[in-house]
Amino acid sequence: MVATFSRIISPPAGMASIYKDQFAAVDKVEAIDRLNVRFVLKEPRPYFLELFTPSAMIIYSKKALDENNQDLRKVIAPGTGAFMFKERKVAEKWVMVRNPSYWDPEIPYLDGIEMLHIPAWTDRGTAVLTGQADYSPNVSLETHQEGLKRKDIVGTVRYPGEFNSYQVHINNERKPFNDARVRRAINLAVSRQNLIKAFGTQEPIMLTRWMTHASEFASPMKELEGLPGYRADKTADLAEAKKLMAAAGLADGIKNVDFVSASVAPHAEILAPAFQDELRRTLGIETRIRVMERALLIEELKKGTFDLMVQTEYRSPIGDPGPGWEMCLKTGGSLNFSRYTNPEFDKLLKQINSETNKGKRKQLFAQGMALLDQTSPLYLIGFTDHLPMWRNTVKGHNSEARVFSELGRVDTFWLDR
Repeated sequence: MVATFSRIISPPAGMASIYKDQFAAVDKVEAIDRLNVRFVLKEPRPYFLELFTPSAMIIYSKKALDENNQDLRKVIAPGTGAFMFKERKVAEKWVMVRNPSYWDPEIPYLDGIEMLHIPAWTDRGTAVLTGQADYSPNVSLETHQEGLKRKDIVGTVRYPGEFNSYQVHINNERKPFNDARVRRAINLAVSRQNLIKAFGTQEPIMLTRWMTHASEFASPMKELEGLPGYRADKTADLAEAKKLMAAAGLADGIKNVDFVSASVAPHAEILAPAFQDELRRTLGIETRIRVMERALLIEELKKGTFDLMVQTEYRSPIGDPGPGWEMCLKTGGSLNFSRYTNPEFDKLLKQINSETNKGKRKQLFAQGMALLDQTSPLYLIGFTDHLPMWRNTVKGHNSEARVFSELGRVDTFWLDR
């Protein structure tokens, strides 16, 4: 525990830690005895225990980390999990086999699992419907709807309020997007309703404001639907957006904007063109869509060699938006790919994350959302709902009772065949 979390909080030279910001309040991690560890905090964190719950919080032995100079990217990471790595076929699948030495001798029930590489949601749903796959944690809306009609062979549910979103990163360091008036104009002029409708057959995107709609701190939908930038009627919003563009010296629009998208068909063929059209029609912003393999986008984000980019990296590891804002919006945050920096917001975020009174936190979050609306670090299209689907022969997953679709463990899965 000490070795793992010390590595997360203070990563060695040459290594990035995307979880570092989540544990920024930790002063030190110390072993009390062989079975107990103490985390000493610099300041309160009302959600601190939740940070240990995501499946990415894997504990590695100090011996394994030291033997590999803290870098497990070049070896098969050691562990005590229910399944062991067998092989990987690039762009096809990962094959895992049952761990015969697993600490619980009763599980896993399966002899092995194959994780298929299927990027498009519709293809995932089709694979389950046709029996080419047994389970998918997230299929397209159109195949989910088909699954509801085929209850004789598949099951499917909808998880309302995931912690992931769709957004367009706006590079705050590149002119003219370093001007908050331009970013605010984009957030006012581009219709979220139109983008959500365009993407409608793929993944359900919900109208949201800077955090998942599942959060207790989220703006109520009735209130949200009346706010500038979020309301369906764009008459007043577009007029204000044009004033902002004129004040920024860009009344005639912007030319040759570099707009990056993943090569995944729903991104490159639906979402990016829809956003491109909205920019052109409303503000005269002309973009060139540059398509890249999705796996390469993270390097592009880190280098900052883009003006705009459709992405899914604005998120929170838990339902509380606090750690997500730390990662994605705080100056220098590990996922702050828009390169937003605002001392006023940073100061407010420090208050939000150290406040333990829920009522006061709600008020502070409301202030934060108002500030983000005005400074518009990025364009948030919306947070999503997820749609898992499984063959009726797959048992033990308990998907109907879950509230979150992350497939963290499969050791209780079994097949009724």
